[in-house]
Amino acid sequence: MNADFYSESFTVKAYECDAEARMTPGAILRRAQQISTDQCDLLGLTNEVYARTHTAFLLAKLAVEFYAPVRAGQCVTLATRPSAPQRAVYGRYTTLCAQDGTVLSAVDSRWILVDTRTKRILRRPPEDMPMPFVQPPVCELDVSLVKGEAQPVAEETAFYTRCDQNRHMNNTYYADIVCDHVPLERIAAHAHARLAVVYHSEVPMGASFTLLRAQTGENGWYFVGTDGEKKHFEANLTLTE
Repeated sequence: MNADFYSESFTVKAYECDAEARMTPGAILRRAQQISTDQCDLLGLTNEVYARTHTAFLLAKLAVEFYAPVRAGQCVTLATRPSAPQRAVYGRYTTLCAQDGTVLSAVDSRWILVDTRTKRILRRPPEDMPMPFVQPPVCELDVSLVKGEAQPVAEETAFYTRCDQNRHMNNTYYADIVCDHVPLERIAAHAHARLAVVYHSEVPMGASFTLLRAQTGENGWYFVGTDGEKKHFEANLTLTE
C-alpha cells in the first residue's frame, strides 16, 4: 500500500449537488474526508489503533479551491497525498479530477494529532502507533482568512444529523452552514471560487452557537461562529465574479 498517494473514482450523486446540479463544498469535503479515512484504514491507522493509543486526528484548518463546477452524474477521480508533520501539523492535499485529468477542485487540509485524555497536541505519535506519512507537501493552498466586522445572522445547532461518532459537529457541515448564509441570489448565480475554514473548538452534539457574517468584497464573505466569548470557527467563502 502506497502511503504517499491514494485514489478512488466515483460518479457524483444528485444528492451531493445543489439546485444548479453542482457538487456542494460540503459534499466535496465529505468525499475528501472519506478517502483520507479509507487510506488510513488500509495503512493500519484504524479506529482500534486510535482507541488503544488514546489519540485522534483533529482538523485545524483547510482551504478549498474550485476551478470548475463538478456536476451530478460526472465520473471523477479523487486523489489524496498526505505529508509528514511540520511542527506537529499533518498536511493532506486532495484533488478532484475529471476523466481527462483536469483538476476541478483541490483541498488542502491541516490536521493535528491529540491525546484524547489530556487534549494535548502530540508532536510525536505514541511508540506503538504506526505513522507512515514521511513525504514533504506536494502542494499547499492559501489557508489565511480575510476578516471583517461581522454581525449576527443566525443561531445554529449541532443537531444529531450534523454530528459524527465523536459526538460533535462534523467539520464538513460548517461548509454547509456558510453556504446557506450567503445571499441566495448570489450563490445561485455564481460558482464557488474558494472556501477557507479555521477550526477553534468543537461544538458538542446538541449545543448551539451564534453565526456572524461580514461582506469582504462584492462576492466574498467572512463568517465566525461564537458562543459568548468562545470562538468555534472562522471561514471565508468567495464566489466567482
